[in-house]
Amino acid sequence: MAVETREFNSTNTNEYMTFILGSMKYAIELPKIREILTYPELITTLPNTSEWVKGLINLRGEVVPILDTRIRFGTGEAIYDDNTAVIAIITADKRMVGIVVDKVDDVQKIDSNSLSPVSDMGSAIPSKYLKGFLRMENSEMLVVMDIEAVIHKEELKYS
Repeated sequence: MAVETREFNSTNTNEYMTFILGSMKYAIELPKIREILTYPELITTLPNTSEWVKGLINLRGEVVPILDTRIRFGTGEAIYDDNTAVIAIITADKRMVGIVVDKVDDVQKIDSNSLSPVSDMGSAIPSKYLKGFLRMENSEMLVVMDIEAVIHKEELKYS
């Protein structure tokens, strides 16, 4: 009788930063994150931009657009308080973009093979901006965001 064993494959395991948007917990791959900032007091607003483009900040000499994903996806009222944070993301084409979140949570290791596909039901964010989800041990759902899709240049153009 053969005994089935399942090995934990660390090659598919990556670290993710988890954060809160509205009532849901989301995650972004940790290597894409440059740093976490408190919500800046000084943001230079830009004329003729959509409401979710909050403006620009100077982050150590680099001009960084600040995008409020809470407004973009309607995850709830955008309240700016002590928990509000900006996650500075480095994109695949080496741009830096800051996304506003309700609260930064934790770093978690996730096996990418354990992600379930996302349908358009169940998340305020359309599935084209998500990589998948998994149910945590406490039955909470964690949704992995495709941050490259969210902050792609084309998305910024038409939003």
